Amino acid sequence: MITRKRIITYAFGVVASCCMFINGYDASVFNNLQGIDIFMNYMGLDPKDPDDVNLIGAVTSSYMGATIVSGLLISPFACNYFGRRFTISFGCAVVVVASIIQTFSTNLSTFIGGRIVLGLGQGIALPAGPVFMSEICPAEVRGRMMSFWQMMYSVGALVVSYAAFGVSKDTSLGMWQWKTLTMVQAAIPIFCGVSIWFCPESPRWLVQKGKLEKARRSLFRVREPEEVEEELEAIKAAIDWEARYTTNSYRDLWSEKSVRKRMVLSLILNFGQQITGQSMMNNYSTMVYKSVFSDNSTILLINALNYTFGILFTLTCTFFSDRMGRKTMLWVAGIGQGLMLLIAATVYLTTPSVISADGKTLSKSTGVGVALVVVMFLFTFFYKPGWGATVWIYTSEIFPMSVRALAVSVCTNWQNAANLTMAQVFPPMFAAMGFKALYVWMACDFGLAIIVYFFYPETKGVPLEEMDGLFGNQAKSDAVAAAHFHGDEYSDSKDEKS
Repeated sequence: MITRKRIITYAFGVVASCCMFINGYDASVFNNLQGIDIFMNYMGLDPKDPDDVNLIGAVTSSYMGATIVSGLLISPFACNYFGRRFTISFGCAVVVVASIIQTFSTNLSTFIGGRIVLGLGQGIALPAGPVFMSEICPAEVRGRMMSFWQMMYSVGALVVSYAAFGVSKDTSLGMWQWKTLTMVQAAIPIFCGVSIWFCPESPRWLVQKGKLEKARRSLFRVREPEEVEEELEAIKAAIDWEARYTTNSYRDLWSEKSVRKRMVLSLILNFGQQITGQSMMNNYSTMVYKSVFSDNSTILLINALNYTFGILFTLTCTFFSDRMGRKTMLWVAGIGQGLMLLIAATVYLTTPSVISADGKTLSKSTGVGVALVVVMFLFTFFYKPGWGATVWIYTSEIFPMSVRALAVSVCTNWQNAANLTMAQVFPPMFAAMGFKALYVWMACDFGLAIIVYFFYPETKGVPLEEMDGLFGNQAKSDAVAAAHFHGDEYSDSKDEKS
């Protein structure tokens, strides 16, 4: 049953998931700017010039590289020492500054500088978001809550795509055709950075800092009254155990067998997300579709429609994640993605190209172009709820409190490192191989589906404090179980007194 407290918890989760809206907007804005001629001319970029292709890759990579640096060196420590809310708010403030730098940049170097600052802000805020969300929501709806995270990426990408399509139609805007996109970039970070302070702090972080009463008050804001004491006792037991047997450092990620297992599984998931083919669609769909269509407006509209459907497709995760389970979502999506890439590459390579209306470039016939777009939309249908949303759900829920912020930050930035690698690899790879490159991602998708099916345990419905037993740390699991027993006794004695 959906109660008032559950609705409030969802609202707090949506505020935190705005970090992913920012990420979706930021990651997609440059992809869309490549379809606006006045921006490309102003920055002196020609997508047909091999040297400029490398520069385009550098713009994307500078953002990702900065994200990795701040995500590893700043975010986990800010999360642990200053709290989840502060880290999110501070990262959002840096993104606002970056938006201003990009908007008023006078050359490509300054624009890249703005992208670097943007990456720093994203790297700080992004890992804190899923940690905060997983720590405030109950186990039975955690999958649904975390599906909002991936959906907000699609919403951010959708907003910038439709905005790009709109401004591309109004040439009277001049430079503000592209400046509008980078200036609007600051709006959601302002909202998120301010609104997060109206949400409760993570009760698990508060217990870790010895602030038990604040943790109790925080839980009362997101749980029914009868649930608070039992969960608080379980949190205390887990954190007390971690205080005795862990060091709250990077060493803990590899010194304890069950955490080490979780790290390996999570690193595979997060790297795997970037080799499914989604990096191509997020960063270079404009480049890919220029092989099919000759009109920039058509390509911008396709990008916008892709993100529109992406939101709807992510909603399937909201419905199925806590029913089908994480593992099933992942291996089914892997097979579906691989099949769609197989079909797309085969259709493109086995159909003739025609001379476009300008008489200068080759493109595909309308029928073939539509077929390819439909197949790539179906790729998104499988990707969004599977390797899009579920990877974030799984990563944010499997780690113990002592290393959660560190582990999620490492895994998030391992994902960013993979994205950075793909951003550099894909342009020359696509230039050399064309649509044959899709066969490579197809093989990766099938391989990932096999790995998940045979090696990953199901986490659906498992409370955060009981994940240790699932991954082999039975001693800690027993301590938490004992705390649950005492919590039940507390509730029973309280009921008897009343």
